[in-house]
Amino acid sequence: MNRDGIIRAGVIGTGFIAIPQMDSIRRIPGIELAAVCDPAPERLKEIKKAYGIERGYTDWRDMVADKDIQVIHNCTPNHLHDKINRAAILAGKHIYAEKPLSLGAARAKSLWQLAMERGVAHGVNHQYRLSGAVQEMRARVMEGEGGRPLYVSGCYLQDSAARHTDYTSRQMPETSPARALADIGVHWADTVTCVMGQPIQAVYAQMYTHYPLRLDTATGREVEINSDDTTFVMVRFEDGTPGTAVFSKCAVGHKNDLVVTVSGEQREYTWRQQNGDRLYIGNRERGNEELLTGSNLVHEAVLPYVTMPAGHAMGWPDVLMHAIESFYQSIRTEQYLTGQVPMPLSMTAGGAMPSSKPA
Repeated sequence: MNRDGIIRAGVIGTGFIAIPQMDSIRRIPGIELAAVCDPAPERLKEIKKAYGIERGYTDWRDMVADKDIQVIHNCTPNHLHDKINRAAILAGKHIYAEKPLSLGAARAKSLWQLAMERGVAHGVNHQYRLSGAVQEMRARVMEGEGGRPLYVSGCYLQDSAARHTDYTSRQMPETSPARALADIGVHWADTVTCVMGQPIQAVYAQMYTHYPLRLDTATGREVEINSDDTTFVMVRFEDGTPGTAVFSKCAVGHKNDLVVTVSGEQREYTWRQQNGDRLYIGNRERGNEELLTGSNLVHEAVLPYVTMPAGHAMGWPDVLMHAIESFYQSIRTEQYLTGQVPMPLSMTAGGAMPSSKPA
């Protein structure tokens, strides 16, 4: 933090996720969006003008070396994450990274250890856990309101790769061993471990590649695909609670359909991301409920994430802002997250189960 109390942030990348991250930073009091980086000069010029940013870099190393920047937001393609995150940590910068922290569990663990040694805040953007409805669901599960959890279920479904012509090198790197699992499945895993208050301890998975060859319409070439279009998982939590989920990029009609369900002895709780301000509660002796979350209807601990009355819908950009705001709050209070969030879902399943082609 600077002497004036302002925390200055720099964003590396200007793609899909970088823009809403920039918008979120600008919404948080006491945080300045001070710099942006993009290797394309024209794109960099466009973003600087649109956001009124004075500092712009075409080389991320120059941003990392800027002594006036305290926080780096890493919004680059996955294969660049490790080197940028490592350089930022070594430079003493706090790092807020898009997933994954690194490609591979061992490398990610070494980055986590390095951040701990250097005393910098380090976060990965799993924003869904900061939804007010998810936090309310967690509060009820933790209090035992629904009884002992019997099992957990859910899905994350999209149709962005439902056709064999749905190909870009960025979306489907030819070197990537996992895609549906590593891109969207990990969000389900993070959200459900937050709700359950415990990690996933064991994973069994089957990965499917529905289109072994995809057509790159930009070049006309056929590209061999080595990553999953769909993955089914069975999981076991630390306390023995079982769970199951499906993740797919080939689910026609599903746009960003993340669903988390905890089925307990007395009640069942379901959160659907596409109706993100609602918590669905299943009952046996009376009618089922739909809780429209509002600042007057949730647990006190949830209030930081539900800042509007019920009916004033808070959506995806608000959840992202709350995630980033929580990260900056940890910097201000120097209460950095000191625990490692286990991610066996992608690391174990991706390496343990063979893909099936086609299916």
